Amino acid sequence: MTINRETIIKAIVSDLGSEDYILAIWLEGADGTKSLDEYSDIDLVCYTKEGFIDDAFTRLDDCLRRLREVDVAYEQPGRPTNNRYKVYHLQETPDSLLVDVTIQSESFPVSFINEDESVVPVILVDKAGIVKYQNVDLASHRSQLHTQLIQAQGIYSQRSRAVKYTKRGFFLESLIYYQKYVLNPLVDVLRLIYTPFQADCFLVHASRDFPIEVVLTLEKLYGVKTVQDITEGINLADELFCNAVAEADVMLSQTYVGESRTDSNT
Repeated sequence: MTINRETIIKAIVSDLGSEDYILAIWLEGADGTKSLDEYSDIDLVCYTKEGFIDDAFTRLDDCLRRLREVDVAYEQPGRPTNNRYKVYHLQETPDSLLVDVTIQSESFPVSFINEDESVVPVILVDKAGIVKYQNVDLASHRSQLHTQLIQAQGIYSQRSRAVKYTKRGFFLESLIYYQKYVLNPLVDVLRLIYTPFQADCFLVHASRDFPIEVVLTLEKLYGVKTVQDITEGINLADELFCNAVAEADVMLSQTYVGESRTDSNT
């Protein structure tokens, strides 16, 4: 039997979905954003009654082993007991066809944001109306964005940590501090501007989310090979960061003014 993403998903839904303690199963990732290609993995979430996460993982393990020998079964450590995450891979399937499974229970609330187009559930099973949507709280969201902007500015203000290593001629040290204190906060501010409802996505799907000129500039900034490249990258990033912060400030100010006008008219 040929094992592909459809086979795996169908088997999981048929097997786990029949259990009373499974309240909902849905897909996220590329299935939700309708961006599937031949390299897409499976991002699946199971929602259980309280106290049944261990049972669900045991059932899932058995289900996948009946399909094929499992050659990857890695559970991320340090997660809450009511929100566990495990990655699987089945032998003789494409290397990219990882099965990323989150199993969470009733004590872990589920709510999707209408405005967030990066996380869209494709419901496969929902026995109790678990999957719900809500609109973003604009005031709270603006506050979060403002905090992210202040944090980015604080990190970028330490760019001298990268500069000093370029002056010493140490490439590896220059590189790590260039990424941490220059590029990372720059990307965080760009996220605020271009994808404010996915502001924490960093470079994930950056090629899709950012304008092409921004993508090309970031590729240049990240493509450094020498200390001189890093020095030039810092100089370029300085101007970009300053402009991006100014644009983000205007954007957040306009949002605030809009909310104030609404409040004043009520």
